[in-house]
Amino acid sequence: MGDTPVENEIYENLFHDPGFFERFLPGPSTKLDNIIKYCRRTNVYARRANSWNPAQRGTRRSGAEPPLLKFLNTIIRGTHATNSSDHSVAPALFIDWPAENVSTDIQKHQLPDYLLFDGVSQDWSGVRTAIKLMSQPGHRKMGMVHLARYAKTIFSHQLHRRHIYHLMICGTEATFVRFDRAGVLYSPVIDLCQDAEAFIRALASLMMLDRASEGFDPLFSTKRSGDNLIVYYLDLPHDAIPSESGSDNRKSPTRKFQVREILCHGSDIVGGATTVLLLRNVLEPPEPKVRSMPTRKGKRKRADVAPAEEERIGDTTYIMKMVWRDPREAKESDLFKMTDGMYGLAQHVWARDASRQCTCAEPKEDCTTCVVEVGHIEGLEVCDVLSDLVFSKKEFNPKGDNKEGPELDTSEYRPATRRRLRLVYSYLLMSSVGVPVEDAETPRQYMNAVLDAFLGYWRLFNLGYIHRDISSGNILVLNPEQAFHRREWNEPITDLSDIQDEEIKKSEQKLREVVARLDRDPTGILIDFSFCVRHSGPTPVETKSEVEFHGTRKRVSQMSDFNGRKRRRLNMTKSYAFRDTSEPLSDYGEEVPEIDFRTGTSQFMSASVLGSTFGKPYRHSYLDDLESFFWLVYLGAVGHTDGDRELNMYQAHELAVFDDPDMKKLAKFKARVIDQYTRMSFRLDLYDNSWSKSYAFRKVLLELEEFFRDVWNQKDPGMTPVEAFGKMADVLLSAVGH
Repeated sequence: MGDTPVENEIYENLFHDPGFFERFLPGPSTKLDNIIKYCRRTNVYARRANSWNPAQRGTRRSGAEPPLLKFLNTIIRGTHATNSSDHSVAPALFIDWPAENVSTDIQKHQLPDYLLFDGVSQDWSGVRTAIKLMSQPGHRKMGMVHLARYAKTIFSHQLHRRHIYHLMICGTEATFVRFDRAGVLYSPVIDLCQDAEAFIRALASLMMLDRASEGFDPLFSTKRSGDNLIVYYLDLPHDAIPSESGSDNRKSPTRKFQVREILCHGSDIVGGATTVLLLRNVLEPPEPKVRSMPTRKGKRKRADVAPAEEERIGDTTYIMKMVWRDPREAKESDLFKMTDGMYGLAQHVWARDASRQCTCAEPKEDCTTCVVEVGHIEGLEVCDVLSDLVFSKKEFNPKGDNKEGPELDTSEYRPATRRRLRLVYSYLLMSSVGVPVEDAETPRQYMNAVLDAFLGYWRLFNLGYIHRDISSGNILVLNPEQAFHRREWNEPITDLSDIQDEEIKKSEQKLREVVARLDRDPTGILIDFSFCVRHSGPTPVETKSEVEFHGTRKRVSQMSDFNGRKRRRLNMTKSYAFRDTSEPLSDYGEEVPEIDFRTGTSQFMSASVLGSTFGKPYRHSYLDDLESFFWLVYLGAVGHTDGDRELNMYQAHELAVFDDPDMKKLAKFKARVIDQYTRMSFRLDLYDNSWSKSYAFRKVLLELEEFFRDVWNQKDPGMTPVEAFGKMADVLLSAVGH
């Protein structure tokens, strides 16, 4: 499914921060005073009127710059002259982007007017700050729409961007805007004709920020490759991985890795923005050898330095995951440590929250409290006109001649009654490396990977957790040469006799029997514990404001009418996602936002998850996750193409259904697929590919379709988790020939 429109993503996540400049742009006053003097000397700033001078004459340096662009770049030049230690290097300046006539699919009126680039590239991957000009102060809402879209695009092109500062100037009124993973914060308005000094101080302060404060991850660096492509590097602590042969022997505090592939990159303005990268260690070159050259009489002795070696890359591949995590949820790195070495689960190497400068009473070098985070700020305000960026058809016709939208009053604010998300930026380095399961080479390889990931999920369940995001991106086919630093399945860390819960003990015993029957290392793994939660005790938690969907789970036959009467079914398992009754529903403040409790990736969600009501609390069951395995295999059959063949009309239509953003519609479709028990074989024939025709896929889909139909059509199947897991395991084992 495509990305959420930016207007929907930041809905009610736009806040006016009266303390914006003091909080984010508190430049040193002495340097700012000198920059003010610099601007006054160049005639772009009239001190007496406290106004910028739009009628100043051009100079040899400024050339034909428009007056406003000259004003902006004069501030940058003044900042460079005052703040830079190297005056031999010219500063990067704002560029009139539309005047560059760069080929783009963005309409001209939607382009940023001025862009400031880094020194590596002049495209979206190198943008530092964008400026949008609007003709009137009343066009600030449309200006915010443009800035939000620029931020989304920059986040999607820059792996190392944590937050972004943009600027809009509507008429003569300037607003600074910060986009981070908790939403949007914008500054009070500065009128360039009435308080140009405040604007100069704000922009100069922005230009003086260090890389981390400007929003770049300091662990990253970039350079251009021989093919003129951006190459990313990360500098991780030296002890993040064991030393490789040929790696650095000088024991530097960091070790360099090169990003070899981007497996996943989230561009969320609001949310976790999960990014997954394939890394390899950059080997340190040996010390250069200096050879003494013979000299002639009377000549100074010369030294000949051997040419530098080309960059050498190590053989071992790692996976780096970066995510903005909710500190209230289970810490993913703790789960990886707990499950390290377990069958079918990724093996981790190193993890930590990103650190910032320690501000503790006794500063520590590796402080675990002072971390990079975003969150709520006291004293925020809301402008109702800017609480969303959606225009009604009456307000704005995108096909009309007016491209700036209506003039709206955005000068009135009220105290914010809801809180911003609190998120912490974290890293996780894994040694288990592979390719997404959909890239498997054969049906047997695909199904073996699914089997192993399922067994990993089973173990996770026995430890007290459910995953809640079973999807093709979270199951990897391991590389054939994958090394395992630990095989817990051969030497379990827990004796069965130590497990107190009898049902879990039976489940763990059955799982160990299945793994022993396989008698091999895993070929596939389950990754990504971002949405993992503990499952509950015997009774699901309910409050007056919370209705358990599982208490009124719809039968599959009822899914065709979501307005129909709900049928109550018995609680057959203790696998609900857990929340203690003492835990508050949220900490969003007085105004509780509507939250989408439908966790996971929509294409793979169970029909029940999809069919739940937006904003109504829904608590996952392990059966939802097991059903996600079914849809994973089903989509593997639907989407496969052999060789150079393209999708046929039936495949294309079905994939379009799964990409439909209407979750209720997709829930009905999935219900029909499971309920039409005579149609699965016919459907697989229509897809007409080697996977849909294979024994492995047909065996799994036909038997699991019947399994889930029986589960949801019976009022009380009387099934325990160990029976459900055992049934799934038997089907998958049979499909791969065990």
